[in-house]
Amino acid sequence: MAQLRAVETPELRLVYVDPAETFLIPYAARTFLNSYEFQRRLFKFDPREPVNVLLTDLSDAGNASATSVPRDSLRVEIAPLSFAFETLAANDRLNVIMNHELVHVATMDQTAKADRFFRRLFHGKVAPVPDEPESMVYFFATTPRVAAPRWYHEGSAVFVDTWMAGGLGRAQSGYDEMVFRSMVRDGTRFYDPLGLVSEGTRIDFQVEVNSYLYGTRFMTWLGRRYSPEQVIDWVSRREGSRAYYSSAFRRVFGVTLEQAWAAWVEDEHAFQQKNLDLIRQFPTTTGQDLTNRALGSVSRAYYDPEAQRIYAGLNYPGALSHIGAISLATGNIDHIVVGPTGVFLLDSKRLGGVVTVDERGMTVTRLDDPNLVYQHTGDRHLLALSKRTHDQTLESSRIRLWVTPVMVIWSDFPQRVVEGRCNYVHGDELEAWIRARPQRIAASRIPQVADAVRNSWRPEVVGHDSTAAE
Repeated sequence: MAQLRAVETPELRLVYVDPAETFLIPYAARTFLNSYEFQRRLFKFDPREPVNVLLTDLSDAGNASATSVPRDSLRVEIAPLSFAFETLAANDRLNVIMNHELVHVATMDQTAKADRFFRRLFHGKVAPVPDEPESMVYFFATTPRVAAPRWYHEGSAVFVDTWMAGGLGRAQSGYDEMVFRSMVRDGTRFYDPLGLVSEGTRIDFQVEVNSYLYGTRFMTWLGRRYSPEQVIDWVSRREGSRAYYSSAFRRVFGVTLEQAWAAWVEDEHAFQQKNLDLIRQFPTTTGQDLTNRALGSVSRAYYDPEAQRIYAGLNYPGALSHIGAISLATGNIDHIVVGPTGVFLLDSKRLGGVVTVDERGMTVTRLDDPNLVYQHTGDRHLLALSKRTHDQTLESSRIRLWVTPVMVIWSDFPQRVVEGRCNYVHGDELEAWIRARPQRIAASRIPQVADAVRNSWRPEVVGHDSTAAE
């Protein structure tokens, strides 16, 4: 039975679920300690307590959060990070998470003499309580740098974690660059610091993404205009520094935060306008839809000019993540799955009507006109392609295998599953149906069979996912 366990060092109390997360503990502890030592040197951070880190696996995407009130704590979702749209660049999930979150701990928990006095007076750090407005005064007295806007915290953390990764991070992100270039092109208003925290975060379609975008861009501009050392001096709470982040800014940079922000916005406009002028020297490529279906998150794609196909990783609801091949001629996407229960050739269809299957094949009744009914003949292509896969694999590797043709239906399909020469399976039932099939291939032979299928084709045919049915 799973239970919580802990690993402790003088700097760390790491809590995890045993045995599910035990394999990760040595690496998680090492990435934490590496980052912890870096933050101590960079910020002259002298923590008075170990940092509590809780590892959880309750999400499909990696994430983390940090706080220093009332205790220094991190909560880490250990799932792989989401790289959709390249909004995040990272060399390793735990490495970038520990680097980023411990910047928060260092900048929020660092103290000057006055802060330490109030922590002793109030017996610790005071969290603000909505029903007790006066608690805000005690909160600021004990942790003044926590009382700063989100863009300040996220901008400084991204600035440092990109630095720690040798330049791989959101501070040099192509996505961030695209956002600000688009804003200049479209004449979009740039928020000032007050507008960002009042309106700019409220309208985010993602979780306060504007805080990351603006904060990171502004911190990076400060590093170029002034110096990285001055950025670190500003976000550090050291002896002689001002408690309030805005007052500390003026002491370090000699201008007000609002003046510097306006100068950054002006420079950003000039920089992006120059980029736009360079782009406009070349004709715009005419866009063409490759397929009429939504592909979800798509990886970097690769073009095969001989086969006239594009290969990319696809991740959309209702299907396992996989590599797919998109035909430039038809827009069709074909996949092969190899696992213990056999080899399956999948052809996905999303049809505008109610699908029924009988001995004649697949019939579609249009939703907009129930009197309009037509016979869908895609199973002929799928049966021929399955036979061709069998024949070419046998010829190239002498491995004899049965290739099961499956029409995956993402439409209204009341029958859900119909088996026959060509199998018809609703997309929501696909994984369970494949796993329920009798075993045909020994687990030790799956890589050999998968390679044989892949190598039997020129790159023109299909994506390959050798794990989907395991």
